[in-house]
Amino acid sequence: MGVFEVLRFGLRRAGLGLADRTVTHALFSWTWSGADAGKFVPRLAEFRPADAQTVIEMMEGKYLLSGRLVETGGQSPFAVDTEADDWFEDLHGFGWLRHFSALTDPGQRAFARTLVLDWIARFGTFERDAWDVFITARRVLNWLKSFSLLAEGATAEQMRAIARSLSVQISSLKVRAAFVSDPLERLMVEIALAGAALSESEESRELAAHIERLGMLLEGGLDDDGLVKSRSPFAQIQILSEIIPVNQVLGQRHGTVSSGIARRIEAMHRALEKLVLGTREPVYANGCGQVPVELVLAIAAQSGVRATGSGLCGGYGILVDGPGKVVADSGQVPPVEFAADAHAGALSFEYACGSTLVAGNCGPAPGQLAESRNLFRHTSAHSAPTIEDISSAGIGRSGALQLRGAPPQITLEAQENAVEMRSGAYRDRYGLDIVRRLTLMGGGQTLVGQDRFMAAGRTARQQGMFSIRFHLAPGVVTERSSGEDLIRMIYRNGEAWSFLWEGASADIEDSVRHSAHFGLIKTRQIVLHGTARNEAEIAWVFTRQS
Repeated sequence: MGVFEVLRFGLRRAGLGLADRTVTHALFSWTWSGADAGKFVPRLAEFRPADAQTVIEMMEGKYLLSGRLVETGGQSPFAVDTEADDWFEDLHGFGWLRHFSALTDPGQRAFARTLVLDWIARFGTFERDAWDVFITARRVLNWLKSFSLLAEGATAEQMRAIARSLSVQISSLKVRAAFVSDPLERLMVEIALAGAALSESEESRELAAHIERLGMLLEGGLDDDGLVKSRSPFAQIQILSEIIPVNQVLGQRHGTVSSGIARRIEAMHRALEKLVLGTREPVYANGCGQVPVELVLAIAAQSGVRATGSGLCGGYGILVDGPGKVVADSGQVPPVEFAADAHAGALSFEYACGSTLVAGNCGPAPGQLAESRNLFRHTSAHSAPTIEDISSAGIGRSGALQLRGAPPQITLEAQENAVEMRSGAYRDRYGLDIVRRLTLMGGGQTLVGQDRFMAAGRTARQQGMFSIRFHLAPGVVTERSSGEDLIRMIYRNGEAWSFLWEGASADIEDSVRHSAHFGLIKTRQIVLHGTARNEAEIAWVFTRQS
């Protein structure tokens, strides 16, 4: 990623941001904010799981969103002042509306409409944070998917208010779409506009244009394997969650023009399945943390794609043997416009055998620790090697991840069921590349690793100490006998595992892992350390005890 590329991106983003502020300024917003109430019908279907208990807690003033519980104390959740951006985004995105469909009590179901009308009363006119384009796109889609619920028992005046608010928000997206610099946000906007066009009572004249743009944005936002170019499993899940209902209606009503979009969505399903472990959770990589298993299963149920064997996908290496699965990250840095949330996870991996997560990464910083966001993007928050705890990639002023050294390499050795990755991140400073080889064997119950330091580039200007971290699953109990190069681990389900190594010293330290419910959960990590020098080799093994 060159300096001029980063500078060009920064200037372009600044220019588009200025244009967006112009069209949303009070002097100009009248051109789109005066939209009349449109006529919508409930065509978009919700497939994500619903939880009635969530609604009961909300009616008690307890809102658990993005791993953060906020108690409103009897006031509207939209009146709560919070610094938790993720919580705010989830609240104003209205994805939680689906939970009301699990209820049968008319009064409880009507509470959904009460919250929507309350939002309209407080935020019906433009407010920059609540009308962020990504949040607005999600809100439009979620209101449309819950349109039958909102109309149930509503007065004509209430439905006019909801329809008019929808129309204004849709108009704002149409105007602001051209000024969105983030390609995945732009994709979400187009999904919302296509969904809105499909939900109009009379077929929209703009539908064909939206379908065409949607196809172009998918092509530009996905790599050849069907993975979003940000390389984030969470972004993959977000896009699939919203585009699947739109694609279903497209297939039913406009099958001949939707086939290209359907093929790309199927490729997205295949890519996501490769990045989901036996725990049915996606790997914690590039901003992805804990995602409800029920959501992952619901997305999988919308496709005929089933688990595949070992392979490569979007810079990740996947090893499968029986119930065991490893997903390793080469450290490929996304293009600058996709790199705002990317992590420096070069040579990191997550390993699960069946439902047991053995080792993995810390995941993203929870919303309440936004100031620590870049700390969780650092390589040390991953099960990966570093030299002097220097991250394998940098973070620029724009917040985008930036490549250090030569581009990473990754190869699959199918006959050995092994993946080999090479990082050049430390070449300039230490004259060394790090090569990691992972081999999954024994029916998935043994993972063998080799980390080698190899001379590369110029003669080393300085020598450093290496650290190789293995962040263990929460709840693990570690035991180590004095003088032994062996650590025993007992996991929550009672499974016993061993970790053996040679070529380094080892310590057991504290660590954390992202949680959707608690923000972070304390756990433990094994840290191997020693002197980084040419041809140094560290071997290690995770194996399940019979």
